[in-house]
Amino acid sequence: MRDLRVDLFSGDVIIFAPDRSSRPTDIKKIEDEKEYHNIYEENCPFCRGNEKYSAKATFQLKDDSGWICRSVYNKYPIIDEYSIGISGTHEVIIDTYRHNGSFYNMSKSEFKNMFLMYQNRYKEYIENKDILYVSIFKNFLKKAGASLEHPHSQIISMSLVPKDIKNEVSILKQYYENKKESLYDKVIKEEITLDERVIYNGNKFLVIVPYASMYSNEVRIICKDKSKFENLSVSSLNELSYIFKKVFEKIYIECGYMPFNLCMHSHPKDLDGEKLFHLHFHIIPRKYNFGGFEVSNGIYVSSTMPQDFAKKIKFN
Repeated sequence: MRDLRVDLFSGDVIIFAPDRSSRPTDIKKIEDEKEYHNIYEENCPFCRGNEKYSAKATFQLKDDSGWICRSVYNKYPIIDEYSIGISGTHEVIIDTYRHNGSFYNMSKSEFKNMFLMYQNRYKEYIENKDILYVSIFKNFLKKAGASLEHPHSQIISMSLVPKDIKNEVSILKQYYENKKESLYDKVIKEEITLDERVIYNGNKFLVIVPYASMYSNEVRIICKDKSKFENLSVSSLNELSYIFKKVFEKIYIECGYMPFNLCMHSHPKDLDGEKLFHLHFHIIPRKYNFGGFEVSNGIYVSSTMPQDFAKKIKFN
């Protein structure tokens, strides 16, 4: 049975067609990328001991062995302070000193260090009066846009609010004006009550496979209240670290060493309606590409029902 759904937060239209996963194909499978085994690579600019190959460091966390997590300026920035029409700064966050580290094998303490780095760099830029939005994202493996093997994330400060964030805030504002309630509060309450797509329900965060998403098997991590990322407590970062470790352990079991994008959607500045916004993370699998139907119509097709994937990766 076909099922058309709309993502309430973006307006994206999705058709669920589960039987399409059984289509015959004679196209050869693209070779999966291999997991890395070496902790250190001699020519890697992000490995500990190879600092001379990377740009200037902006911050780092250390233990007795040296730095364990580090941020540097991006040598090939998307934008910089001299860009026309937009200004900002582009940094790389080295998630762990281990070349063979990945979200699929990082420990809870490694995730905690990474989130402390995220928060430090985020605070640095969001306090700048000329910066209206700070984007944190990650590309994992070539199919998701990564250009280097060593595990890393990226952070970009911007003098404008991106279109997708503006769109979401506009939808939140319109919903509140029409219904006199918060869309996030409504969805969080309904997801918890239904418990069909919930992966994890914690003190601060709710993890779900969304009702409708243009990406099959997307996972969303939603802050239950309106806390801003820069104000998250140590206990909240601990919970976030636990969530990431467990989610990626489960994804690895079900999907293997899968390419993905991580997007953190944080509060914009100086935008009417921002008080209705909730911090959230998108974990977007990149196993599947869009076809002609999606590209030409802006309607997306999914062959996986969200509740089925949620059951497979649920944890406490």
